[in-house]
Amino acid sequence: MKDYPKSVKRLLKASDKHKFESTYQLYNIFAKGLSVEADPGEADKFKRKCKEQLEGYQFRLASLALKNFKSVGGFKFNFGNSNTIVFVGNNGSGKSTVLEAIEKSLSNITSRIATQSFNGDEIKEFEIKVGQHEPARIMADFQLNGVSFPMELIGNHSLKSVSERSVFKGINHLSSLLKSMNDFGRFNFPLLASYNVERSNDVTTRDIDKSEEIIDSQVWDQSKAYSKSLNGKSDFKLFFRWFKELIEARNDDSHEISKLRESLKEKQAFLDGPGLKAMKESQKDSIAFDSFIKSYEDEIKQVKSKINNLSTFKDNTLEQVCNAIYEFLPSFSELRIQRKPLDMLVKKDGVEFSVLQLSQGEKSLLALVADIARRLMLLNPSLDNPLEGTGIVLIDEIDLHLHPSWQQKIVTGLARTFPNIQFFISTHSPQVCHTLDSNSVWLIDNGEARKAPKGLRGSMSSWVLQNLFDVEPRPPEDKFTQDLAKYERIVYEDQYNSDEARNLKEKLAEHFGYDYDILVKLDLYVENREWEKEFEENK
Repeated sequence: MKDYPKSVKRLLKASDKHKFESTYQLYNIFAKGLSVEADPGEADKFKRKCKEQLEGYQFRLASLALKNFKSVGGFKFNFGNSNTIVFVGNNGSGKSTVLEAIEKSLSNITSRIATQSFNGDEIKEFEIKVGQHEPARIMADFQLNGVSFPMELIGNHSLKSVSERSVFKGINHLSSLLKSMNDFGRFNFPLLASYNVERSNDVTTRDIDKSEEIIDSQVWDQSKAYSKSLNGKSDFKLFFRWFKELIEARNDDSHEISKLRESLKEKQAFLDGPGLKAMKESQKDSIAFDSFIKSYEDEIKQVKSKINNLSTFKDNTLEQVCNAIYEFLPSFSELRIQRKPLDMLVKKDGVEFSVLQLSQGEKSLLALVADIARRLMLLNPSLDNPLEGTGIVLIDEIDLHLHPSWQQKIVTGLARTFPNIQFFISTHSPQVCHTLDSNSVWLIDNGEARKAPKGLRGSMSSWVLQNLFDVEPRPPEDKFTQDLAKYERIVYEDQYNSDEARNLKEKLAEHFGYDYDILVKLDLYVENREWEKEFEENK
């Protein structure tokens, strides 16, 4: 090892232990000549090494703290290693506020990665909690393979003479690191996206745009993956255009492939034909002839490589996006574009529909999954399966317009299809919550945030309603709820032979049916009590 300063030697040792942050520091040191002589060759070596060390990286929000932001006095969350985090609570409790805080933080990262600006969302003065004289704060700790890149957004009162400034040093460093990795071919960037309740209103006839233009930059430019990614909507219009352009680009490629295959056939025929043999016999300079053949064979290899590239990439892209949709909507198949009139069609249980004819829940889910898949395909060009890209996705009221059976499948489906995405979700659905571990669910109530009670995953929906949402399994003010409770009390007081008990039972059986589980349970109790009485009398 050269006679470098001790600080550089420590970084070199850490770099050899696969510490990407040390490798990146070494790149900067040798590129800028910091404490060592500038060496572009060494800088280039460490930048390449850093990119290799970041292959398959994980991007996560490890913790979040809010203070005086909107309705929140003070929340602190440590998300640990959870891939899915769910917030529950009454309307107005602050769960959507938490998602908004994360969204503001993400906007300051996308603005740095996708553009040259630093214009992420700030905390506005009206977002400072009413009655508070201290600044509002959003403190987020983002992590890349466990290495922290913190940021702090601060919102000040305009009337105060002294104002604190937001702290962006961590995410400035993060964005510089990620963008510099793109110097040696396309680097995979994290998906940062947010979907609010307005996403369900996004699929309309206006989304079937009649543009015939194919714009390569719109299809393949990674920065386009961040376009409108935090506006809260599943942008079906963008997906439709992208899908349409991808198909047309593939069709154009198919025409080019046909010409290339014809050229390949002619070249191969020349190599295998009698003309080449005659040429070889007439050549006096065998070295020149061998060089000619080598050059010709290289041309054939290049044509074959071009055919392979054209025939696989776009087809794989379409296939993976469609498979993501079919994963969530298993009755769906054969998603395609119709030319005249222009429309997007899909088969549902073998019958073809326009996507505009689907139910609101189906359209909402289709648009959501399609938008996530499209953005991941753009952001992860070097992954065999771009749907395995990393990132952070926010979904407010994930149960919106979904049947309870779909609510039970939505979170596990997202995790299965997009395994390296960290999802932050709000919901009012017990069917969503009982598919999750307790440590993944945060209850926001009375200005506090705490973990869900143990035993959540796999529990009955009624248990979740009562123990997580603090909602009685039956409407407490309903007449039949009250009659059932009254009948239970009378039976367990052994007054089941009274006129009141008989009348209540008939009324309840007429409403619920004689085989209703509570009535059957009470009948069994009565039978046992009668048997016990008879046994006592015959002793």
